[in-house]
Amino acid sequence: MIGDKAGKATFVEVCSDKGAGILDQAVKAGALKTEPADPKGVEMRGKVENAMLKLGDKWREKDFASLGTGRERLKKILADTSRCIKCYSCIENCPICYCVECSTKKPHFVTPGQVPPSFMFHLIRFAHIADSCINCGQCQELCAMDIPNSLHMHAQQVELEKMFGHVPGVDMKLPLLALVEEREERDRLAATGSDQIFNIFK
Repeated sequence: MIGDKAGKATFVEVCSDKGAGILDQAVKAGALKTEPADPKGVEMRGKVENAMLKLGDKWREKDFASLGTGRERLKKILADTSRCIKCYSCIENCPICYCVECSTKKPHFVTPGQVPPSFMFHLIRFAHIADSCINCGQCQELCAMDIPNSLHMHAQQVELEKMFGHVPGVDMKLPLLALVEEREERDRLAATGSDQIFNIFK
């Protein structure tokens, strides 16, 4: 923000009807106030955003290259996840994980008390949210063992995006795998009339 709003307000860009609805609810609940943005500020923000996107693309290309492809990438993931102490921080802090009963806690999938856990622990997580990952970085930021979880998840999500054309957080349709799996959980959320797990405006 610039002018008299600098340091006192933030710029919010609404990109969907759903986002507009959430913002409208927040205003009606008295959680925030809105007003049109200064055109000069919008122009400046656009320039900064474009520069950051270009920088992000460069870093993503470099980071993805370090993972390799095919078996080489699998070996890299196996090596990184072998440091896991199964603290569940990656799962508990993921905004996409919403299952009432986590499959990683089922003994026929993951042996209780085994540290590091078998690779099945990570495969379940990858398979469960790879098509929905929005790359928020929480799984990596909060990992006690500095495992680059976010990098691995984002790399997989990008490959799925190429195959199915689904962009999590942008495309509001359900990802392809959600139409096959997780019916009970999807039905539970649908029954609330919202895809939000918690009503943040209560």
